[in-house]
Amino acid sequence: MSVEHIDEARAANRARFARLVARPETEIELARGALLIATDGRPDVDPEASLAIIDRLAERVRLRVDLGDPPAFVLDRLHDVLYREAAFRGPSAAEYHDAKNSLLDRVLIRRIGLPISLSILELEVAERIGLGLWGIGLPGHFIVGGPGGLLIDPVGGGRRLRPDDCQALLRNALGEGVLFHAGMLRPTTRRAILARVLRNLRSVHLAKRDWPAALGVIELLGIVEPTDPDHRRDRALLLGRMGRFTEAVDGLSRYLDERPQGHDTAEVRQVIGIFAGRRN
Repeated sequence: MSVEHIDEARAANRARFARLVARPETEIELARGALLIATDGRPDVDPEASLAIIDRLAERVRLRVDLGDPPAFVLDRLHDVLYREAAFRGPSAAEYHDAKNSLLDRVLIRRIGLPISLSILELEVAERIGLGLWGIGLPGHFIVGGPGGLLIDPVGGGRRLRPDDCQALLRNALGEGVLFHAGMLRPTTRRAILARVLRNLRSVHLAKRDWPAALGVIELLGIVEPTDPDHRRDRALLLGRMGRFTEAVDGLSRYLDERPQGHDTAEVRQVIGIFAGRRN
């Protein structure tokens, strides 16, 4: 596929993503949003094929339950299908920093995903069978919540969590400095879930110094969080790293216009001076 066709496909995909995240919260299709993220710059991805996989997983759960079964029983059958029969799991330490763990189409094929990726899968299967669950974005670890204060760890094979378990998850992810409290258990909005997927991808691409991929992710973040000027600053900085200095200077100058008293004003002005000398 030519560069022009890839760019056209990316623009169309981003328009679909923008329309999706502009919907009311309850109408945002979480799996489709995650698949539009995965499709960005990858026009060969077929979101409908991935959605069909989720539909089939939901049907497998549906065949194991009856109308009127208690939610706890239905949830156990869901976990049987996802984590024991289909064998979805979290990544090993060696696998953890692979971007594929955040790309839902790859997660569905490889059956390996970050906590938030497996949580999206669990939420979407649960929604298809009429089971009300929601996402909970603990610092450093994403889990799922359910009726009656139920807390579930998808990368733990759907194990039930107690508050002490949540503290252990925080300690493993962030060290001893963060203490668990009940306020951390507030449901996470679907937009915030998609933004967190994008931030995970951004971290992976920046660590690998893959500037074009990181740029694509930040542009998607700008769609989800259009009022956050940090995304415009980060986009401009990446353009500079890619040698597009004129665009970078213009972007950073607009950022300073929006945030003239920002904590990073001096650093941004210094970078503008460096890039300005390399305008192209």
